[in-house]
Amino acid sequence: MIIRLLGPLELTGPNGAVQLSSAGQRTLVARLALNPGETVPRSALVDALWSDEVPASATKTLHSLLARLRGQIRDAGLGELITTREPGYVLNAPADTVDAARFEALVTAARHSDEPLTSAKMLREALALWTGDPLADCRPGEWTRHESARLIDLRMDATEELMEASLALGEHAAVAPLVNALVERHPFRERLWEQLMIALYRSGRQAESLAAFQRARSVLVDELGIEPGPRLRDLEQAVLTADPRLDLPERTPVVVRGNLPADRSSFVDRPETAHVADLIRKHRLVTLTGVGGVGKTRLAMHVARGEQPPDGVWLVELAALRDRALVPHTVAEALGVVDQTGRGQLSVLTEFLAGKDALLVLDNCEHVVDHCAVLVDTLLRVAPNLRVIATSRRALRVYGEQVMSVAPLSVPYPAATLFAQRADAAIPGSFVITAANEQAVSDLCRRLDGIPLAIEMAAMRVRALTPAQLLERLDDRFRVLTDGGRTALPQHQTLLATMEWSFDLCSPREQLLWARASVFAGSFDMAAAEAVCSDDSLTADFMFDAVDGLVDKSVLLREERAGVARYRLLETMRQFGQTRLRAGDEEPRLKTRHRDWYAGVALQGERAWFTPRQAATVAAMAAERGNLRAALEHSLTTPGEADSGLRLAATLWFYWVGCGRFAEGRHWLNWALSLETEPSRARCKALWVTGYLATLQGNTSAVPALLEACRAEAAALGDEDADVYATYVQGAAAVFDDDLPLGARLLAEADRRHAELGHMDSNVVMARVALAITVAFGGELDRAAEICTEARVVCEENGELWARAFALYVLAFVAMGRGDIAEARELAMSSLRIKEKFNDLLGIAVSVELLALISVVTGSASHAALLLGGADRVWQSVGLPLFGSANFAASHDRCVALCRQALGPELYEEHFSRGAAMTVPAVVAAAQS
Repeated sequence: MIIRLLGPLELTGPNGAVQLSSAGQRTLVARLALNPGETVPRSALVDALWSDEVPASATKTLHSLLARLRGQIRDAGLGELITTREPGYVLNAPADTVDAARFEALVTAARHSDEPLTSAKMLREALALWTGDPLADCRPGEWTRHESARLIDLRMDATEELMEASLALGEHAAVAPLVNALVERHPFRERLWEQLMIALYRSGRQAESLAAFQRARSVLVDELGIEPGPRLRDLEQAVLTADPRLDLPERTPVVVRGNLPADRSSFVDRPETAHVADLIRKHRLVTLTGVGGVGKTRLAMHVARGEQPPDGVWLVELAALRDRALVPHTVAEALGVVDQTGRGQLSVLTEFLAGKDALLVLDNCEHVVDHCAVLVDTLLRVAPNLRVIATSRRALRVYGEQVMSVAPLSVPYPAATLFAQRADAAIPGSFVITAANEQAVSDLCRRLDGIPLAIEMAAMRVRALTPAQLLERLDDRFRVLTDGGRTALPQHQTLLATMEWSFDLCSPREQLLWARASVFAGSFDMAAAEAVCSDDSLTADFMFDAVDGLVDKSVLLREERAGVARYRLLETMRQFGQTRLRAGDEEPRLKTRHRDWYAGVALQGERAWFTPRQAATVAAMAAERGNLRAALEHSLTTPGEADSGLRLAATLWFYWVGCGRFAEGRHWLNWALSLETEPSRARCKALWVTGYLATLQGNTSAVPALLEACRAEAAALGDEDADVYATYVQGAAAVFDDDLPLGARLLAEADRRHAELGHMDSNVVMARVALAITVAFGGELDRAAEICTEARVVCEENGELWARAFALYVLAFVAMGRGDIAEARELAMSSLRIKEKFNDLLGIAVSVELLALISVVTGSASHAALLLGGADRVWQSVGLPLFGSANFAASHDRCVALCRQALGPELYEEHFSRGAAMTVPAVVAAAQS
C-alpha cells in the first residue's frame, strides 16, 4: 500500500489506485494519513473539511463521505484501512507507507547523523519523494493551508541541510549553481546566502563570494529594511581575510556508491515486488525472466533502489553489447574499474569485488547469457558479500540462482492504473479513469494481456484517440495478426501485435527509418542517420521529418550531448526494427553502410587528434563507443570483411592510447591480426599500434615479436611510415627496459626519419618527449629541456593537448633535477589537469608520482605518502608500476625513503593506505590540493 501526499494525492492498494472522486474524500485521507495509527477526532476532520464555515449537516456529511470512502478502500483490497476509534477515526497503516511520514522520518534521521555522506543520502531520498505541491487537490481551508505551509517549510529546511551536507563533502563546485538558483526563489533565507558564499569561496571565486554578500544585503535592506544577521556579516569578514576556518576540513575521500539512474516516471506497484525484495535479501542471485516488455527491468530497478549495501548498487546495461567477450569489460566500465594491464577483465573484476558488499543489476542478459553465467558464477564464488539481480528472457542456470518469472499486470488493476498514469503524462492533467471510459480502459489492458510495454505504448496514443477508439483499432489489428496460425506464445503474439500496431501508426518513411535505425548500437546523430539510413526510398531531405515523427511517437528517444541532439531506440523497439530489416534483406547492406560511416568517424577523429579539436574528439569517441564496437564486430565476424576491421582498429590508435583504453584496444587488434595474416599496410599499422599499447602497459616482452613482424612486412611493402613508427615504439620499449643508449639511438633515429618523411602528429611529438626523458635520465638536463620546450611549442601551435601534457611532465622532471621546485609543481599540475580531461591514467600516474616527490621535499610528508598510495592505486589500472623501469622508479624510491624517514613506518603506511583506497578522481583532487 502507498499513500502519497507530497504532490497529487494517491492511495494505492493491491487492486490498484482508489479513485478519490471528490476533494472531500481526498481531504479525509490526507488528514488521517498525516497521523497514521493515531486517532483523529471527528471535530478535527470537520475542521479540515470546512474550516470556518461548518454547515449544520457537517456530521451527517462526514459520515456519508467516510462510508463511501471505506467502501472504495475495501474494493481496492485494503480491507478496513479506516476504522472507528472513539472519539474519531484511525488510519491503520504503517508510517512508512505514507510519503509525508517517511519524508519527516528521513529528515529527522539525517539531522541526527554525524556523517555528511549518510545525511546527504537520506536527504536526497527524502526530497525525491516530492512530486508536486502538497495537499493541492484537497479542500482549501485553514488546515490545508497550515499543513501545506508546514510541509513546504520542512522541504526548504531539508534542502538547506542537503546543501550543508554537500558542502561538508567537498561538493562546492556542484553546490554553487544549485544554491544560486535557490536564493533567486528564496531571497530572504540568510542560510542559503551563507551557503552560496562558502561554495563560491571554496571554488576559488572569492570576489563572487563577496558580491553575493552585497546581493544579499541589498535584498534584505531594500525589501525588509533590515541589515544581514551577524552570521552573514561574520562570513563576509572571513571571506575578506581568507580565514582558514572556511577551508574544507580534510576528510576521507567520498566514494561513489552506485550508478542507478533516477526514476523518471512513477512505479506502479505489483504483487511480486515484495517477493523479489525478499528473495534478493535471502539469496545472492535472483534472475527475473519473462516476455519482452513485461517490466523485468523496471521491477529490478525498483527493488534495487530499496537496497543500501555499503559498496553501492550498480546497473550494468547489456542490451547494446554485441561482442560477448566484452561482457566483463562492460561490467568493469559500469563499476568504474579501469585496468589496462593486459590481464583478463574477469580477473580484474574478481580482484576488485572480492571484498565488496554490493548489488549488481545485470540488465538484458539474454543475448549474452552464457558469458553472463560464467561471469556471475565466478564473481559469486570469490565475492561472498556480492548479490546480483539479472533480467533475461532465459535463466542463467548458475548454482544458487533463484528464478522468478515476471507475470503481466493484473487486469483491471494495476494494469489500468499504469494506463491512466502514462496517459495523463502524455497529456498532463487531462486524463483520469471515469465511469465513461473505465470499461474501455479495462478491455484495452486485457487485450494487451497486461504487458506494461504494450500498455504504455497504447497510453501514449490518447493524444489522438480515446480508449474506445484505441480498442477498436487494436481489435482490427489483432484479428489480422492472429490469422495464419502463429506458433509463438500468446504473450509474444501480443507484444508483436502491439509493435505491429505502433509500426502501422507511422508513416512509410518513419517505418523505413525505424527498421534501418536498428543497426545502431546505442545513440546516433542526424548526420549518421542520413549517411547510414538514406537512399532513394528515404532521401536525406526527408530524414529530419522521419526522425521528428519517430521522436513524437516515442519510438526514438532524444538526448543531448555537447549541444548535439542524439537519438536511440529502446531495445525492444530496436529488436522489432531488426526483424523488419531482416525481412526485407536489407540488414547486410545497412550494417556495411553503418561500418563505413563509423570507419569515417574514426578517420576524422584520427585527423582531428593533432588539432584544437582534440578534446572534442575525446567526447565524440565516448559517445560513439557502442557504434564503433558494433562496426568492429561486424567486420571481424563477416567473411571477407576482416581487413576493414583491421583498418578500423588501427585507425583508433588515438582512442586506445589517448583515452586510456589499452586493454580494449589490444582485444580488437589481436582479434583482427589473427584473422588478417597476409602482409598489408593496414596490418603493419596494426602491429606497431599493438606494440605501442603493450609498451605503455609495461608488457615489453610482447613487443619485439610484434615490431619485428611489422618492420619485416613494412620492408617488403616499402611502407616507410610503419617502419619509422615501429622504430619509435621500439625505442620507447628500450627506455622502459632501462637500455638508455639503445633507446636514445632509436628515438633519435625515429625523430630524424619523421622529419625526412614530413610527419607531424602526436606520436612524432611523443618520440621527442621520450628522447627528452631518456637524456634526462642520463643527466643531460639542459638538452632534455631544449627538446621538450620545442615539443611543447609545436603542440601549442597545433592546439594539441595530450602529447603536450607529457612534455610538461618531462619539463617538470627537469625542473626538479635543477632544484626549481615552484616551476616543477606548476608544470606537473598543468600536466595533471590535461590528463584528467582525457582520463589518461598513465599520464595521471606519472604526474601524481612527481607531485608526491615535490610534496615531501617541501615538508609535506603525510600528503606525499597519501599521493604515493593514490598513484599505486592508479598504476594497478594501467599496467606494470613505473613500467618496471629502474630509471622511472628512482624518483619514486627517493620519495618513499624521504616519507618513511619523516613519518616513520607506521604513519607512512597509514597515509599510504588512505591514498590507495581512493578513487582516481579523488587521487587527482588530492594531488591538486
